[in-house]
Amino acid sequence: MDILAIQPSTITVDIKHPATGAPIGLQVECVSLEDDRVKIVERQIKNRALKGGRNTVTAEKIEDNTIEILAAAVVAWKWASDLTLGDLKNPPLNKANAAKLLSVGWIAKQIDTALGDEAAFFTTSAKA
Repeated sequence: MDILAIQPSTITVDIKHPATGAPIGLQVECVSLEDDRVKIVERQIKNRALKGGRNTVTAEKIEDNTIEILAAAVVAWKWASDLTLGDLKNPPLNKANAAKLLSVGWIAKQIDTALGDEAAFFTTSAKA
């Protein structure tokens, strides 16, 4: 077995209503937190922190950084026809819309939890 051939795939997170647990009609496809796209964002955040000094970190900045990292992991999404993001119906995936979606705490928590399951990213590649 070639260990270099063991690579993560993406996962799809079915977003569920926080009270009922029923899917709301939004599926978010994510890459692993170890993906280069996410690592680039993490390095940018660290570089900004180093340039600004450690004393400039606030709770708000930490939350913003978390949203930025989660947004970097989101690579696609599918919206049900009756689901909106504010006034946007089937919004395009871009940095602003991803940040708007992830500013909803219960959605961010679901995506963050799914990203924490590292094994889930390898289930497809293990079958191959």
